[in-house]
Amino acid sequence: MLGVMATSSQKRLLRSDLTAPGVTSGILADVRLVGASLARFTLRERGGFAMRDMPYMFVVAEGTCRAGLPDGRRVRLGPGDALLALGGAVSRLVVKDDLATCTDMGEVWQANAAPPTSTEGYERPVEIDWGEGPVGCVLLGSAMTPSHLAASLPIIAALPPVLFMRADQTRLNLWTQSFTQMLDAECAHPSDGFAAISTVSAQFLLAQILRAHLADNAPALADVLDKGRSRALAKLMRQLQRHPERQWTLAGMARDAGMSRTAFAEYFGQATGTTPFRYLAACRIDRAGQLLQDTDLPVADIAGRCGYRSERAFRAAFVQARQTRPLAFRKARRAQSG
Repeated sequence: MLGVMATSSQKRLLRSDLTAPGVTSGILADVRLVGASLARFTLRERGGFAMRDMPYMFVVAEGTCRAGLPDGRRVRLGPGDALLALGGAVSRLVVKDDLATCTDMGEVWQANAAPPTSTEGYERPVEIDWGEGPVGCVLLGSAMTPSHLAASLPIIAALPPVLFMRADQTRLNLWTQSFTQMLDAECAHPSDGFAAISTVSAQFLLAQILRAHLADNAPALADVLDKGRSRALAKLMRQLQRHPERQWTLAGMARDAGMSRTAFAEYFGQATGTTPFRYLAACRIDRAGQLLQDTDLPVADIAGRCGYRSERAFRAAFVQARQTRPLAFRKARRAQSG
């Protein structure tokens, strides 16, 4: 079998460096949204809403509000400050009212938003006006659907239930006016295609929040990323060893490891010194050798059980790897064992 796992010194060299060129971009590319409804929330002085059970994000565009977080903290948000909860953890937002009086967002949304206008979502910006009294805060917000890959990433699992970021960390205060103007223009002159624009806009806001968090927590998150990838890679390699008969693809291996194809191929090579398919080929030859030695199965049956599409392809691969034919290998091994 190939020597596949890195030594401890190699692992130290392979430790993820979030400051290296392209690493953060690769992570952000994996955190892809497959749908998002970008909305503008006008929150008045009396009244508030509670988020729960859905991935969401808020960025303050104007004014201030208070938020209650799952860990008991009470924080004040100003322009450019952001909340992100990819797991849908509970948070509450108010301007002046008691945080305990918040209305569930499901009720707020139902009372303010019309049904989706296309199969992709809302083809017009959603405008939520909630509470009574003077306007205290305007937020850009989004309920989101992350991709399956994004939801499985170790770096995302390591996020706090609700990530709170200040404007000086994310620089989102530089962008909120542009998004507000975009929503104004869409409301004044509606045009089909906004559902796609909505997802792209939410993706941008999400990326800005996450890149700031990655930069501020690089050492700790590098450990999380390295350990998570190592565990995922070890699990996948065991699957390749146990099931070499499967018709594996690079996309399927990457998906099982919780990485994009590019990140997976690069990380596999760094950690093992070989490619995924060369490792799989070694697993198939090892399994074939075991079956030749321990069973009387015909060569054609062994070929099928090891993932080869034909007996001819198996014979060629086996001769190349072991420098002998399958039946000659069987005879020699049995002679050795007495």
